[in-house]
This record gives sequence, C-alpha cells and structure tokens, in this order.
Amino acid sequence: MATYSEATIQQGTYEIRKWTVDFTNDLPTGGTVSTGTAYHTPPSGTAATLTVAATNPYVTVQLGTLSVTGIHYLDVVATLSNGETSQVRIAFTVNYPVVIARSGMSDVVSDLRACTAAGINDYTIAGLPYWSDAQLQNILDKHCVSVVDEELQPIDTMNNGTVLWLEYRSQYGNYEKTTAGTSRFVIKNSVGSAYGTANWSADYTNGIVTFVANTAGTPYYLTGYSYDVYGAAADIWRMKSGHHASSVNFKTDNMSVDRGDMMKNDRDMAIYYSSMGRVKHMTFDRDDTSGGDD
Repeated sequence: MATYSEATIQQGTYEIRKWTVDFTNDLPTGGTVSTGTAYHTPPSGTAATLTVAATNPYVTVQLGTLSVTGIHYLDVVATLSNGETSQVRIAFTVNYPVVIARSGMSDVVSDLRACTAAGINDYTIAGLPYWSDAQLQNILDKHCVSVVDEELQPIDTMNNGTVLWLEYRSQYGNYEKTTAGTSRFVIKNSVGSAYGTANWSADYTNGIVTFVANTAGTPYYLTGYSYDVYGAAADIWRMKSGHHASSVNFKTDNMSVDRGDMMKNDRDMAIYYSSMGRVKHMTFDRDDTSGGDD
C-alpha cells in the first residue's frame, strides 16, 4: 500500500504545501511509477488547482492556498509501468492560519521556544493549537527594533604586525537573517550602496559582521530587524498564565494536585524575563516646569 509521511496532517489557510506519496510498496518487481494525477475534494466550494509531478517511486502534489476550513481530501493516483493504478486518499484539516515563520526567523524563534518551553501543541483554544512558529513570530514582531543605517563599530586586530579591520559590531543582536528573495539584513557602504553577501558573513545572534578582506576601517552601515527575545518571552509567559487561570487545585484520598501553581509559575517567569528585556525609553515632564499653578 502507498504511504506518505507528514509531521502533522494539517494545512494552513494561507499555506502552499507539497504532499508526497511513496508508491514503493505497490510497485511490481522491476516496475516504476510512470505518471501521477490527483484530485482535491474540499468541504464546500470549488476544488483547488493542483500541480502534480511523478518521479519514481513518488508522486508529489502541490496544493494551496485554501480558503475553506474543515476536512479536505486529497486523492493521489499513480499509473504504474504495467498499466495498473494505485491510489491513496489523504484526509487533512484546514482550521488554522499559516504555521510557518519567515525563513530568516528560525534561530530567533528557536531561542524564544527555549526561553518559554513552548511546544507546537501545548494547548488548544477554539480549535487552534499553540505554539506554532508563526504564532511565536507574531509575538516577536511586537518586540522588533527596525535598525536603519546604523554605523557599525569596527574592531581592529593585529596579525603579524599588521593592523586588520575585519570584524564590525552592531549595538543590537538577535537579527533576522537575509534569505533567498528577502533583504532583511543589509550592509551598505558610505554612499548607500548595498555590499554583497559574498564579501561578509554575519553572526546574527550577536550582531557581528565579519568581512572577507581587510576594510582598513572603512565605515559600513547596517539596516535590519532586531528582536527582543526576552521581552517576547515575558509576553508568552503572561499568555500562558491566562490559559492556566482556569486550573484548580484538587485532593483525593491519597493525593493532592496543585494545578493552580502553574499560573503562579507563569507569572514568576514573566517577571523574570521582563527584567532581562530591553529597556524601554519614556519621556517625563517635571511638574515644576510644566506651566502649572505656582
């Protein structure tokens, strides 16, 4: 029987996804998959347009985006080299928004998961599981600093009596990476022209740019997006506290369960990470200079 492998049998409403079916178990001795077809059955409305590719022994189907929530069916059919066909039906749920974060956010999201012990299915609210990468990214976006043309600090080093300038540092860290098709982390020269990625590498977590060749201390500028992971972690712990507010303590004859303590632990962690987050700037007016009554 044909098989398919997926981490979760779900798809986001705005997600374009490839489903791959392995027909190895259905092939006759020496046989191959010649062609593939597929059919989509939504809970209502019109079936989606599919892109199908057959590469022995697999048939891959690209599906999305999908506007209708509920149970969808994907029937994948392989025509074998002996003329016979094999079919597998995949039932999957569409009931949540996209779960994938931007490709350049992988490290920042992973760090946030580590700070918050956030699994991909910690709990469910109104049918929506928490915490997907996209949900964590949404919290991080609220704690984003848009860095525009920050002048990087060059760090000089000595090599066999010669001073080299290779390393430049930003005052920020936890940057989103530039990936294919994006410009989320850009290095510019003094005339505002982007300096190609072949000329430097970056430690995005610590905000360090290392150039391939000696720059002689030439000024370079960074434009990018830096995230306050600890501030975002505090928000998530507060949200977890809200979820656990309905937890209650209970006792049986020989056992006591203090489930209500989860809420207190959540609040304690929120306070802890708030103390580690970036300092917020505020403007204060002095009462004695604000034009009030004498």
